[in-house]
Parts: sequence; structure tokens; C-alpha cells
Amino acid sequence: MRLTEQSRYAVRVLAYCAGQHPALAKVATIAAVTGITEQNIFKLIKTLAKAGFVETNRGPHGGVRLAQAPHAIRVGQVIRAIEPRFRACGPTDTMLSEQPVSAVERELDRTIGRGIAAFMEALDKTSIAMLVAKTSAANAA
Repeated sequence: MRLTEQSRYAVRVLAYCAGQHPALAKVATIAAVTGITEQNIFKLIKTLAKAGFVETNRGPHGGVRLAQAPHAIRVGQVIRAIEPRFRACGPTDTMLSEQPVSAVERELDRTIGRGIAAFMEALDKTSIAMLVAKTSAANAA
């Protein structure tokens, strides 16, 4: 299962914000630390804000911060917000459908659907806080 770069960027932006939580983070600082362009970050922030993950403050003392506690934001939720193909379990509904042409196709679709569901379930069990804690512990060692 492959995720787009936008999904990876979104998780990195949220992880940075989680490390600063509840303080505001400047987009320029996020860009410098993550290596993601400011243009990409602004685009992501718009989507992340619409999904309720971040809130923004404009102006010279503005920035972005998490709208929820880091432990409340699940990676699966972020992926669904960024990648339309995973919204509402996107292809899983189709894959688990009873509509395919042949029995082989139906079984293949069910198998793929179970795989996608398992993938999303694993992402749903992982919070942004968990990612930050694991990387902080690894960096401290």
C-alpha cells in the first residue's frame, strides 16, 4: 500500500506541531525543520484545518497549532483527510461488494478489501503523539 507524499508531509507537519503543542508554530519554521516547502505546508494546512486537526492564527504573531490533543489525532484519520481514495473506507466498500463479474474476481476483491481494512485499522491505532514519542525516544538513545 503506497501513500502519497502529501500524506507523509501532512503527518510530518502534524508531528512537528505536536512537539510544539499547544504553542503556535510558524510555517517558515516548520518548513525549515521538515524540509517541506512553505507552499506545500500552506496547502496542507488548509486541508488539515478543514478536517479539524489544526487551527491557524493570521498576522505577525500568528501560526498554526493542533486543534486537538496529539493523542486524539489518529494517522488513519489524517490519511483519509488527505487522500480521497481512503475517505469512508473508499475502495473497501467496493472491494467487499457482491457485484464483481466472477467468483474469482469476487474473492480477489474481498481479499484486497480485507487488506485495505487491516492497513487502515493499523493506522487508526497509531496517534500522532505515539509517532512523536517513538521518535523522541529513538533520538534520546
